[in-house]
Amino acid sequence: MSPIIVFTALLAIWVPQNRTEFIEAVAAGKGATAMQTVTVDRTFEQVYMTLEAKSAECLDVVVERTANVGYVEVSSSDYNPKLERVGKGTAAFSLQVVHRPRGVGATPPADGLFLMAADIKAVDENRTEVVLYHPTIGFKKVVTSFKGWLEGTETGCPKMR
Repeated sequence: MSPIIVFTALLAIWVPQNRTEFIEAVAAGKGATAMQTVTVDRTFEQVYMTLEAKSAECLDVVVERTANVGYVEVSSSDYNPKLERVGKGTAAFSLQVVHRPRGVGATPPADGLFLMAADIKAVDENRTEVVLYHPTIGFKKVVTSFKGWLEGTETGCPKMR
């Protein structure tokens, strides 16, 4: 079973409609999610610029699938990263996905189901703290790559499914 389907099923009863609801759900321990804090020895600007470049290169993608299951079934997943400055030395990141065709259940937000979020802030001149909210099933490679980008390590792009 696809990790996307599993994660979507975990949220099938209730779907966060905005970033705040997603963060609150993860912080409350709902579903197969985790919250962790990572502090890196890089300036806020270095972290922001890396995330901006890598999000555009690696996460802003559409994955198309075709399966022959007695008939031809076509589906796609459109990933939508968003990184924005929210104050001096602070930023907000989120990753959403729009599935086509849309699954049964609650209506997701326009930019898709929330998969990941991060609150980014400068600790001091040379360190940045990131609070990461993410699923524990199905997106480990995305989370691993994201953490590598925070540290300035060239981890490459994760394979999006």
